[in-house]
Parts: sequence; C-alpha cells; structure tokens
Amino acid sequence: MNNADDEEPLIINGRRVHRGLLEARPIRRCELVECQSYCCSGGVYIHHRQADDILAHQDLIKPLLPPERRDASQWFEGDEGLDEDYPEAGTGTATAVVEDPTHPAGQTCIFLLPESRYCALQSAGLANGEHPWRFKPFYCALHPLGLDDGQLGLVEQSEMYLDGGSCNRSTDGSVIPVYKLFEPEAKLVLGEGGYAALEAAAERRGGG
Repeated sequence: MNNADDEEPLIINGRRVHRGLLEARPIRRCELVECQSYCCSGGVYIHHRQADDILAHQDLIKPLLPPERRDASQWFEGDEGLDEDYPEAGTGTATAVVEDPTHPAGQTCIFLLPESRYCALQSAGLANGEHPWRFKPFYCALHPLGLDDGQLGLVEQSEMYLDGGSCNRSTDGSVIPVYKLFEPEAKLVLGEGGYAALEAAAERRGGG
C-alpha cells in the first residue's frame, strides 16, 4: 500500500481530505488527566457571530467559571481576520488567555475550568440539554483534526502538548481507522453525506 503522504488527497464536497484519515492506526483519544488540556493553554480564534452567541447566553456559562473569570467583557480579545481555512466568511476575535499557576503551561484559555480541565463552553451546552459543541469554538471542536491550507487531516504532532508529544495516544496494539476514531470531528467539516463518502473511500481502499 502506498504511503498516504505520497497520495493525492481525496476531494469530498469540494474539500481536500488527507488520505491518512483512512489508515487504521494504533491510536486512541486523549485523556485530560494526562495532558491537563494542554491544547487549551492558549486562546483560539472564533467567528464574531459565535462570540456574540456566547455573550447572549452568558448566564448559562458564568456559573461554571471561577468568580474572577465571570466578567464577560474580558472573555474575548480584539478583532482578528479569520484565516482562509475557517469554514465561514467574516471576521473574528480570540478567546482571552489568563494566568493559571495550577496548569503546566502557567496559563490557559479563560474558558478552561481549573479543577476539571473541561471547557466551560462545552459544559454549558451539556448542562442545558444542548449539543456539546453548541458554544464551543470551531477549531476547538475539530481538534485533533485540523485544516492545513484547506485540507482536512490529523494533527500528528502538536507543539501545544506536554513535552512536545502527540495528542494521539498509543493503544495496546488494536487499530482503528482514523476517520472512525474521530467521526464527530470529521462530520463537523464534511457533514453526514461527506462522512459517508469518506467511508466509501475507505472501503474502496480496503481500510474501512
């Protein structure tokens, strides 16, 4: 079988998809107790529309945050031009970063809960019967999949992770196709129909 890095990407719904997502690999999802949500040690770009939605529902989010993080006027920093990979046109902002001496990085996104290392935005969605990603920024929900020059693929190594390691933890040897392990994330970008096309591509390749 050819190395996926040497193959042309798939084209699904007009989106380039790295063929490495079809590979069965001995990896599993991260464990927050191990990495302390190290990927949340910085802020993240977010569309102004979504930031406005978060502010409109701040009463659902504030109770989950430490008292010193409940001032909604401090939640976002500045205006940012969204990069070309962002799936929605418009302008954006970034979530604020605050000091957190209990975190390995010494700082975190303002929405990362210090004790549980869960995202307050995701927790607010769950607590109120919404989808877990109802308020979660796009790039946060997508991780550890990512978009590189418009191409959907797995973030193999993340400089954000502890000691330069990977968010993709090894298993006891059992393997699973990458696209199946990260099915919700793949559907976030490709939709249900696009994910079905990805499954069909895997079956044709013999790796489904």
